[in-house]
Order: sequence, then structure tokens, then C-alpha cells
Amino acid sequence: MPSLFISYRRDDSAGFAGRLTDALEHRFGAGSVFRDVDDIPPGADFEAVIERGLQQVQAVLVIIGPHWLTASAAGQRRLDLADDYVRREVERALASGKPVVPVLVGGAAMPSAEALPISIRGLANRHALSLNDASWTTDLQRLQDVLTQWLAAPPAPRRRWRGAALGAGLAGIALAAWLAWYDTAPGAEVLQGEWLADVVYPWNLSVQERFEFKVRDGTVEGTASFLGVPREIEALEWRDDRLRFATRAESVSGDDPPRELVQRYELWPEDEALRVRLTIHRSHSVDAPLEFVARRP
Repeated sequence: MPSLFISYRRDDSAGFAGRLTDALEHRFGAGSVFRDVDDIPPGADFEAVIERGLQQVQAVLVIIGPHWLTASAAGQRRLDLADDYVRREVERALASGKPVVPVLVGGAAMPSAEALPISIRGLANRHALSLNDASWTTDLQRLQDVLTQWLAAPPAPRRRWRGAALGAGLAGIALAAWLAWYDTAPGAEVLQGEWLADVVYPWNLSVQERFEFKVRDGTVEGTASFLGVPREIEALEWRDDRLRFATRAESVSGDDPPRELVQRYELWPEDEALRVRLTIHRSHSVDAPLEFVARRP
């Protein structure tokens, strides 16, 4: 099973991606790297294979070459197209909560957040590493040292809350509370589905965030976007007539290592909308709560 996923644009960095794949598989073992040229058989569903590959791995490398940002198709920048496969890979990688490392090749510079579509602006917060021909051996060793810290541990399990597990631990208790409320509380049925909220963050950034809740085949699932990136919900809890859950992200400043951010949400229905309270927990501090309203698209 692969441990690393390599995302790259073929007409921008295919040569670097192939060279890096060979080097990493020599270091971490044959089959340890997922790369579309090698791992998507003819006739296979591209989206399904990419999604499965991202679920299996423990870290993602985004190879950025000189034309990664500016590559165009029919006169439009490809990264601005919602169906651009590189954009979709990066969106899924950021949403997975797994380590995402931009790797700069061919003399490329790290794109600024403003140059990226809002759904992948989180990539600009990741600390990038460079691979240069003149210092390939040293740069490669540095990258491998970084990857070793993640590949030494098994991938984190996907958190789910299953109806069949009632009485089998906190997950079952949380789901039972949710389902009981969903069936009996006035207006609770309006929570299932998609919601949008215009959120103004205290650092002068306005983002439209998306919430999506599903109850399907005895399983409660959901995503909540933070800074435009969908993130998987965890620690689901129903208490005091309100739904609470958390999501995770990373923050990177300069050359400092990534720091985890935990977003804790509290929401409740009000008329035709959802009231949302968001508290961002940093490593040594907690931001003042943000309150906003989410509505149907």
C-alpha cells in the first residue's frame, strides 16, 4: 500500500515527479508512492482512484514547477477551473487533514495565497521544500528526513459514528443522542443537507464557508469548511440542545514547523437558518469566538 501521494502537473514537472518517485521508493520501499501515471490503469475511474489513493497514504507531496500556477487551457488558467485535476487533488489533500508538503522544482517559487483559488489557499500556509539539480542529494535527504516522521506511524483511522455501535463506546452514545434529537426535536430535519455562511475572520479575510450533514445507512457524516477548505467533522456531540463538533487544520509561519489549529463549532437551528459559533484553538491560545449565520444555498 502506498504511503505517499505525489500530485503534479505533467506538462510542468513530469520529469521531476518521476525522478523523485524513484528516489523515494528506493528509500521507503517499492510501491510506497502513488503517482497517477503508474497507479491508474487504463479505463479506471480517475476520480475514484485518486480519492482512494489519498485515503490510503500518510502524506501528500504537491510538486510545483515553473508553470504549475500559470498553465492554461483555451485561454483560461487551468487552476481556476473547478474540474482541473491538480486543483481537485490539492483540495482533497488539504481536506484530508494529512500532512501536505509543497515541493518546489525547476526554480519555481511558492505561490502566494492571493494567487491561488480560495479552495486551495491553505496550501500557501504549508512550509515548502525545494529540490534543485545542483543540490539534489542534499535537498532530497532533507525531504526524506521530514517524511520519515510521518511514515513511521500508521495512518490515522477515519472517524465515523455508526448506528450499529450504540452502547459500544462514546461514538455510539453520540450517534444515539444525535438520532434521538433528529427524530423528535422541532425543525431538526432542516439540518440535513448543505449550508453556506459568509464568514469574516479577524485577520481581514472574508470566506464563504460550507457545511454539509448526512445521515445515511446508519452512519452520520459531515464536512465543515475552514478558510474555504472542506474538513472532516470529528468529536460529534449533542448536548444542551446544540450540535458540537471539531475540525483540524495547520498553520505555518516562516520557517517554523506546522502548528495544528483545532476549530470547535457549536450550532443550532433558528428560524430558517443555522446559528454557528466557532472557536479557534491554537497551540498556546484560544481566539475569541466568531458567530455567524448559515443558510441554504
